Amino acid sequence: MAFSIIGSSIDSKVLQRQNFNKEPNGLETIIEAYAIKTSNRDTIVPERFTLHSAFSSSSKKYTRMAVDSVATEEQDGGITSMLVTYVGLTSSTGLPPPIIRLIPTAGEGVYGPPLVIEAEYVTDVSETQFMAGQLAQNNGILRAPLFNPTIKMPESINGTAMPRDPLSAFYKTPAGFGGGNIVQYSGYCVLSMSCDRRGLFLVARNTYHEVQQVAQVVQGAFQ
Repeated sequence: MAFSIIGSSIDSKVLQRQNFNKEPNGLETIIEAYAIKTSNRDTIVPERFTLHSAFSSSSKKYTRMAVDSVATEEQDGGITSMLVTYVGLTSSTGLPPPIIRLIPTAGEGVYGPPLVIEAEYVTDVSETQFMAGQLAQNNGILRAPLFNPTIKMPESINGTAMPRDPLSAFYKTPAGFGGGNIVQYSGYCVLSMSCDRRGLFLVARNTYHEVQQVAQVVQGAFQ
């Protein structure tokens, strides 16, 4: 029986199969299996973040998918098998909707139910831009000298509306010069923010809770 050694017919890389996976948050993964000459391994293995459109031998190219990891295994006959994992989005524009979870949490809730809101979503901003979004800020009521700064939950993420505040934000002071409480209610604000780099994108996981802060006034002084 006549036979040939596969290595003799490989010039660069031979795409053998391609597997797709989509995570619940919308991020997609492509794993491509290649056969390459072992002698060419050092020059062929792609760097992390190399675009799918720049490296893949597939007839369909994706400009928003990038190399996340590469695994190689040397075989007999001067051949090495190579698995290239790309992460990103196969669509040319847009971002997938977030996963929004309402988590019952004891001790939370001011005017709304005792819960924490969690949002998991894909974003195309850089880590620097993401961290800049965590800078403390007022919530449109412009009066917070006595209170800790907060970061307001956005009205929408990737085009999906977030839950509404139980009440509109307000700032209330006691009447006259007698004692009482100054109250600032901010609605749903950031409790925690984190992100992981996946290819060209970040997967962000943010939590939000209701925030109300109170300062006591006694005879014109604050406590």
